Amino acid sequence: MNDLPPGNNNPDSNVPGNPPPQPDWQRWELEHGFPQSGPELEPTPRPAPVDIETSRHLWWGVALIGAISALYSLWTLFGVREQFAQSLLDDLAAQNAAADMTVESTQSMVTVMLVITVFVVFGFGALFLFWVERMRTGKMWARMLLTVIGSFTVFTTLVDLFAIASSAGAMNIVMSVLGIGQGVLAAGAIYLMHRRESNEYFLASKKR
Repeated sequence: MNDLPPGNNNPDSNVPGNPPPQPDWQRWELEHGFPQSGPELEPTPRPAPVDIETSRHLWWGVALIGAISALYSLWTLFGVREQFAQSLLDDLAAQNAAADMTVESTQSMVTVMLVITVFVVFGFGALFLFWVERMRTGKMWARMLLTVIGSFTVFTTLVDLFAIASSAGAMNIVMSVLGIGQGVLAAGAIYLMHRRESNEYFLASKKR
């Protein structure tokens, strides 16, 4: 077997005065099993297992219920902002810290605080969804963070179970039921993130 690369079989290369034939390196590499040079392709990311995808959807539900509960609480507080401002002013006056504050100025301060809280709620919601997406791509730290938040949510759900019997008003009962549903979704999401197939996915993502 000839280990030398084959030459160019162009008949004009044998004519005197023409350049000598050049080895056909590409053909030689193909015949000897050498890999062909070319652009290196990035490895295809491993698709997330079904449990991780389901867990992500459950976390979306947790975020939605949390946003609804927070906005409802802020709306309720906004409706009684006058009473809340008066109560706050009375507390400050009892501590001799009211200074020149009036009911109007205190009410304006409460309104500003509520508006700031709305932006904080939406900001944390966006950050929470970012963590969920990082978890979906196999980030171990994101799973750990969501596990801590979800465990706290489940704990508060147990408190709602005892408080729902003493809730007054249909809307308060609805919000308590939503809180319980949020805890159930969080518990399910945590469970799916820690199943065997999910653990293998996170370990494989960490190695990559």
